[in-house]
Amino acid sequence: MKILKQKDGKFKVESSSVGKFYTVDLKKGTCTCLHYITRMSKIRGLCKHLEAVKDQVEARDSESYDKIIEYVKFKGEVDSLELIKKFGEEAVDDLLSRGELIEEKGKIRIMI
Repeated sequence: MKILKQKDGKFKVESSSVGKFYTVDLKKGTCTCLHYITRMSKIRGLCKHLEAVKDQVEARDSESYDKIIEYVKFKGEVDSLELIKKFGEEAVDDLLSRGELIEEKGKIRIMI
């Protein structure tokens, strides 16, 4: 996904349709894509374009998320505080919000 930072601090993010771009305003947490406008804005959620910009700005990549997921897979179930101390709260929260991990009673496991 191509991400271009604009002079005004916003980002242009290429859609899956090559050549089409959406505008992401990370400060406001908005995107001009239809998914964000019709669904995610109502629940204050993030579309994949907002997620991609956030990952880039916070210097996270799929490799760091893969490490968290592999760690949880290896352990089977991990205490949430242990995972946060090891990998950071924002990264763990991102994976929880994306539905890749699930937390129940202070324990985190892989979403099956």
